[in-house]
Amino acid sequence: MLVNKGSELATESIPGCILQLYVLLSNPEEAGIAALLSIAISVSTTGFSSAMISFDMDVDVPHREAQPRFYGYIPNDNALRVRCFALMTMMSALHNLSRSLGCAFLAANGGIMLVMYLSGGEVLFFLAWKILRRDFYYYPRWEGYIINVFSLIERVLMKVIVDYTGCLPFRHPKEMGGLMFSLNMLWAQVFPFISLYLVDDNESTLGGRTREEMLLVLIGIFILWLVLTIIFFCTIDISYIGTFFGTKTGPQYTVELFERGNTDSAKFRAVFKNRLQYTEKIHYHVKEWVAENIDQWRRDQPDWFKIAMIPDELLPKDVLEAEGGAKRRRSSVSLREIVGLREASVGRVYPQAVEDTRVEDL
Repeated sequence: MLVNKGSELATESIPGCILQLYVLLSNPEEAGIAALLSIAISVSTTGFSSAMISFDMDVDVPHREAQPRFYGYIPNDNALRVRCFALMTMMSALHNLSRSLGCAFLAANGGIMLVMYLSGGEVLFFLAWKILRRDFYYYPRWEGYIINVFSLIERVLMKVIVDYTGCLPFRHPKEMGGLMFSLNMLWAQVFPFISLYLVDDNESTLGGRTREEMLLVLIGIFILWLVLTIIFFCTIDISYIGTFFGTKTGPQYTVELFERGNTDSAKFRAVFKNRLQYTEKIHYHVKEWVAENIDQWRRDQPDWFKIAMIPDELLPKDVLEAEGGAKRRRSSVSLREIVGLREASVGRVYPQAVEDTRVEDL
């Protein structure tokens, strides 16, 4: 769902909303009232898709068990869950409308190249930020050219989604990161005001409205978004507030998952279902941990244990030889495992309450 809905948001819903607003501002008489209804439906469906991604990923039991310090901000109470979903939908819809209006203002004023420049500049700044922090490569265990291309595509599409929807799971350290996510949200709210200031005070470029009238519209959207955001943070488990301001990179977070993991399955998932380079600095400890436990894993054969995922250098010598030495069968993480499809069937929850999977219960 994340891959499907995320691709749809970044390449269809978001650009479509900007285009509709641009046409409305440029040709209000020809667009008519029907255009307003179409735009309202567009921003609403975008908000709904964003909220669906956020809700499903947070209440998913395997996600909460594997990463209890990140997933779990939505309460287990049914009424509060419904409220959270409604708030996330409206927040995302307003976020999308505000940001899209900013782009449409510039485009209607003949600044299409400026829109492309600003958007491209933001993406380049974000990519440079990731590269400087050595956090550009995405987490799947792929190597070579494919991971370079996949990482670039994912980072760009993710940036677009966050810019125009504020989809909450993308504050994850492996994605945008908490602090960058929050700064990005604030900039997205400031951007339309700057765009309105840059355009000519001409009714022909503002849909037949004056700059003062459009300013009131933006202020109204911002105030409503701010009120909904405050209500949202008053509804969720506030102990997760730190995830909105975290500065950890993907590798740092993955190492933390291993070091703080309370079960072998959590530790195994942290190391061997992510890029091995993420945990390279603790491979000595990982090798010791594997050596201490692998005999029991081979006897018990738990569902999460796949010896083919453990690289040769992290296996004890006798186990490596028993598995066929350098010619043993190796395994890579499949796309279904990357997007969570294999685990999702275990504990998908809609929106009924589930057992509490907070840190203290694990």
